[in-house]
Amino acid sequence: MENLTLLPSNQVLIFDVESEYGHFRKFNTTTSPLTYSIPTRPAIAGLIGAILGIEREVSAENFRKGVIPVAELFTKEKASFAVQIINPIKKVNIGFNLLDTEKTVSSFFNVKQRTQIEFELLKNPKFRIYVSLRDSILFNTLFEKLQLNQSYFTPYLGLSQFTATTKFISISSTTKSQRTDFQEVLTAVNLNNVDAENPIEFDYTINNGFKYTSDTMPIEMQSNRIVTEYSEVIIETNGKPIKVKSDNIFHLENIGNILFL
Repeated sequence: MENLTLLPSNQVLIFDVESEYGHFRKFNTTTSPLTYSIPTRPAIAGLIGAILGIEREVSAENFRKGVIPVAELFTKEKASFAVQIINPIKKVNIGFNLLDTEKTVSSFFNVKQRTQIEFELLKNPKFRIYVSLRDSILFNTLFEKLQLNQSYFTPYLGLSQFTATTKFISISSTTKSQRTDFQEVLTAVNLNNVDAENPIEFDYTINNGFKYTSDTMPIEMQSNRIVTEYSEVIIETNGKPIKVKSDNIFHLENIGNILFL
């Protein structure tokens, strides 16, 4: 099991993000895109980059001079992210009319040349994001923008059509838990960060309302969009805590336990 360490400040910035819809496309879907239930770690990095005003590439793998790509700025060594479900996960299917560009350039201007593709979307998604950054300047800048409800670029949840709103919650001091038994965590659980032999204690009580699901999600991605790390991530779709055994649990004062992705 990988032994993660918290970034030196021992401070975690907490904010909420929500939208009417969201879509975080699964890497293994083609014709009818399916969505992850929560934003992936690279998606969270992109969201924070939009708030801070970190520019994307002007063309494939071509960045403006002096711009550090989000993927390099928020590697696992430089940033830790955790995500908590606030609104229960609901998914709907909606058809999108896409332009057919395979025939001729004129198809861009011919409204009859369209293909309808059904997208799986998150309905009324709301998440609580926990952020710890090694760079104190970036951390303070993010804090200021969220506190003032400002964003350099428009934030969105997965697709640019789904503009999002953010709300600053707090900054919390955190300590690494020393317990070795099962503990409740508020956030999504990366199985790479828990006990390999006995990671999760599921609640099988009748009518307990728990609903667990898991997905193989990208965790680390390079600036050229090549994913270098995948992991299985487990969530409770109603946002209830999950009991896990891990050496990487962090306790936030007056909030609870979290586990970074």
